[in-house]
This record gives sequence, structure tokens and C-alpha cells, in this order.
Amino acid sequence: MSVHSNTQSYQSHLVYEPFLQSVKSRAEWPALISRRRTLTYAQLEQLSRGWARELQERGADRNTPVAIVMEKGWEQVVGVLAVLRAGAPYLPIDADLPTARIEWMLKNAGVRTVLTQSKLDVSLQWPEGIVRVALDLLNPPADAVLHVDDRTSADMAYVMYTSGSTGTPKGVMIAHDGIVNCISETNATFQVGPQDRTIAITALHHDMSVYDIFGMLAAGGAICIPTAAEARDPSAWISLIDDFGVTIWNSVPAFLQLLLDQLAIRSTYPQQRLRLIFAGGDWIPLSAPAQARQYFGGIEFVSVGGPTETTVWNIWYCVGKVDPAWKSIPYGRPIPNVQYYVLNEALQDCPVGITGELCCSGAGLMLGYLNDEIATQCKFALHAESGKSIYRTGDLGRWMTDGNIEFVGRRDNQVKISGLRIELGEIESTLIKQPGVLEAAVLVRTLRDHEKQLVAAVRVVPGVTIAELAGRLRSQLPAALVPAPIRIVEKFPLNSNGKLDRPALLGIWERVAKPVVMATGAWEQTIALVWSQVLELNDIPYDVNFFDLGGKSVHLLRVMAQLAEQYQISVPVTALLGHSTVRGLAAFLAGMVLVTESEISPDDRELRRKAAAQRMRPASHIHE
Repeated sequence: MSVHSNTQSYQSHLVYEPFLQSVKSRAEWPALISRRRTLTYAQLEQLSRGWARELQERGADRNTPVAIVMEKGWEQVVGVLAVLRAGAPYLPIDADLPTARIEWMLKNAGVRTVLTQSKLDVSLQWPEGIVRVALDLLNPPADAVLHVDDRTSADMAYVMYTSGSTGTPKGVMIAHDGIVNCISETNATFQVGPQDRTIAITALHHDMSVYDIFGMLAAGGAICIPTAAEARDPSAWISLIDDFGVTIWNSVPAFLQLLLDQLAIRSTYPQQRLRLIFAGGDWIPLSAPAQARQYFGGIEFVSVGGPTETTVWNIWYCVGKVDPAWKSIPYGRPIPNVQYYVLNEALQDCPVGITGELCCSGAGLMLGYLNDEIATQCKFALHAESGKSIYRTGDLGRWMTDGNIEFVGRRDNQVKISGLRIELGEIESTLIKQPGVLEAAVLVRTLRDHEKQLVAAVRVVPGVTIAELAGRLRSQLPAALVPAPIRIVEKFPLNSNGKLDRPALLGIWERVAKPVVMATGAWEQTIALVWSQVLELNDIPYDVNFFDLGGKSVHLLRVMAQLAEQYQISVPVTALLGHSTVRGLAAFLAGMVLVTESEISPDDRELRRKAAAQRMRPASHIHE
């Protein structure tokens, strides 16, 4: 069985051309809004045209990406438009990546020019031979004239790197026409127009950011750009939603959950009501749609999906009432001009209810992996029945009786965590290269509502410490690819076939163990209990960093909510960031409420302990 979406006729054009049409009708309307700078459509057009001319004079062409290495800010939008209008594809790179990884991407993509910001121009280490342009320093001439060439919608628009199974990232090349199909069908289906504004919290190197920029500019709406600090602060998102009249939310589920968790500990809701939520790139908590409607009323909640190789998203599902029998939100149906298949090993159609590999064809398929023809060829095949060329996603799914697809998981060692695609092989390859590491395995713990956590087990020579190993990984891998917690083991369990027994190895994180340091007071006992619930770990050392135990931003908010409920005090996120061990946070909280352990009677301490235990809900119910 396969589903062919309704085929629509859409005009093939370059992805920025709808923006130019919006300029004609909305020249003085805001296109980009931030705390630091607001640009009208006319101003954004002028700036991007001027910088595009600058790039053309530097030799920008359709085959060589121009890198954008910037913190979140208005400059990113100007930079993306400038690169595309100059006739080149853009390559977004996270400025927080380790230096070696940035250098590798620049070299692998053959980058000659980088658009950046002045602060990063002086703070980052750059390889020789790279021309850097700090976009925030100078305004280009208002009368710049661009060279016109024979670009087509089949040309490359951007390159985005994903984790690679062999230890190096893979650059996914996406053409203009696939992006145009996605944004035009999305805007038409959900009636996105000039009245809409989105908050662009998604990082530029994640493909959901493509809709934030081009979806809004094509519709004549406005992009609300947080600062780098605001992009990491859920409380700031709420202020931005209110202050700038945001109507559309677009992010991975983890960010959405951060927003909902922040709203859960507030006494007032936003005055501005979102009307539309796009959530995709990872498992969506079953409770999220109802939570969102609690705070924003009759919101339209859309699950969007599809790998980076298929352009932004190419399948969706409008979530109404969540069926209690569901194990997950349905993956949905393909967007117009896209076809989905569920195929067996012989690439034949699977019947309803039978799990197979998800494959797709139609609009939006990647041009290939940059400088890797072999990997490209491995991802494409011929459908056994129709003979059509299809892209093999490596995802598993099955048809539901109502014609939607249910996502099941992966057929390989690839996982998605907070919307970031991760190849476990890349992390294992990096681990085994570290001095003193004899053997390494990276695994994934599944927590509440399909939430994933990377963990690692290693065999090492005497003297190698976890702290030393984690530090080296952080200097070589993106933060999201550094497993935590890491455990040292004496030997790896093997199954009957003599291969690594991953389920048995994963069990070491589930065993009850005595804390490394025993609790010495009620504050520490309560904090350890909260951390144990939130991180779903039985063993909470009192002197180990929260983040080395696997804590993430979403866990910080859950801890903050639990402690606020426990003591009726507002615990700032900065406190949890600055006092990130059980012992350190206990000392901070004791000082915060001007109460020390010595001032609490033994009876009162016992009452507090019992009250804390009673207030602790099961892990599956903590802000799902």
C-alpha cells in the first residue's frame, strides 16, 4: 500500500522570490522584529540585496556554499537572503560547535566565504584562507545592483550537516523547488498570511528554521527573532509572544515542552493567543496538545515530520483529541506532491498494520550528500511495483486503518534527540579514539513519553576518569552528542552469539545503587529525590554535576517546578545553572529562604521528608 498525496500544481521558483513579491505589497510593514532591530520588508530587501552584491563581487556561485556562522539574531535572516540572492547556497553552522568540527565542515564544503557577526569574528578560531564578513558592522549601498544569471529552482538552496555513522557528518543538499513546495502548501493549508507572526527559536542549522524564515516572508507575515540569550530562556519566549503578537509556534517537541512547562509554573497566561503550533523532528508527548490548548484555547496543533533529506517536513497530522489507546501521535499523511510507501525487505508494499521501512518520492528529495556519491546512491532505490525512484528513510512505520502512518522507530543505530539526528556510530567512533579507552558503547535510554537520553559505557585503562573523558568529548563533539551519564565497566556483556548485549548493558542505569555521598540534611534529601524523579535515575551522587547525570534544559524546568511546589518559592533557572550539584543547590536554597539545617528540628525534618515523598508524583506524570 502507498499513499499519493493530492498532487497540486505549484509554480517552481527560487525560494526567496515570494519574499520579493511581498516587498511590493508590504514595503513598510515589519518583516523582521527583534529587541535590537526591526526591519520592514523594504529595509530587509535593501540590506539583503546590498550584501548579495558584496558576495557576488567575492565570487559567490551556485556550486560553492557560503557559510553562516552566527548567534541567533536579525543578522541570520539578512545573511540567508543575501547568500541566496547572490546565487549561492547557504551553509548554516552552529557557532557553539568545537573548533575542529567547524573547520572540518568549512573544508569539506569548500567554503571560501563566511558571513558572521563581529563578536564571533574576533572570538572564534578560523582556518587560514577563509574570508570573513561581519554582517553587523557596515550597511551596504542602497543602490546595489545584482548580476542576473540562469539560476533555476533545481539549484541547491542550502546544505545542512547531519550526524554520520562513520564518524564524520554528512552534508545534505536541498534544492529550491522542494522548499517552495513545502512552504506554499503549508501556508495554503493553514491559511498563513500577513496577519501571522512566528517566533524563530529554532537554530538556523536545523531545517525547521527554513519555514520560520521563508514561510513567513512568503506569506507577508513577520519573523520575531530572539536574541541569543532569549533563545535559551522559555520565560523570555512568553514575553516575546505577548510583546510581538506571535501567532505561530514552530519547533521540536522538546522546545514546545519547555514552553508548556514554563507556563505550568506561572500564575498568569500569555495575553496573546497562539493559533497554530507546528511540532516535529522527534516524538511528541501525548499530553502536549491538551496542555497547549489549556493555555492557548482552540489552537490548531500539527505534527510535522520527515528526515532532513526530504526538506523541512513532507508529512503531517492535525491533532485533535488524543485517543487514549494511542502509543504515539500518528505520523500522518504526506503533504501535496509527495508520496509515501511502507515497504518490506524486497521493497514491496506492506499491508495495513504490518511494519516496514518508510520510503518516499516526489517533491523535496535531496540532491544528494555533499561530496559523497556512494552514500547518496545507498539511500535511493527503485520501488519494486512501480519502478519509481524512492528515498529510503531508514525509519520504520505501518499503515493505520484510517490511511495515516504510525511511526515505529529506526532500523539502524540512528536516533533523534530534541530534534537532532544522531548516529550512535559517530559517538562510539569518537569515544574509542580517546586515550585510555579500550572499548566503548553508546546507548539510548527511553524515558517518559519517548524522551531519549544518550548514555555510554566504556572499558578503560586504570587512571582514566569520567570527568576527563567527558571533557575531551565536549571539545570534539556538539554538546547534544556527548553522552551523559558515562559509566566505566569492567567488562561488556555478550549475548549467545558473542555480540554486545545492549539491553543487558543498558540495565546498569536501572539498578538501584547507594549514593556516592550519603545525604546529610533534609535539603539534600529532597533535591536528590526530585532529581531522581526528573532524571529517572535511582543513583544520584551528591557531588556530581546535574548535566553530567544527563540533565537537559527541559529537566531544569521540571526541577524548578518541583522545588517551587515543595517550598512555595520561585527558584530561578540561573540558580540551577550556577549550583548544579545536589550539595551546591541545597546550600543555595538554604541561604535563599534564610533557614539552615541546624534550625530545623528533627521532627520537622521528618515531616518535611514525608511531605516531599507524598508530593512527588510518578515520573510518568511530571509535566509530560
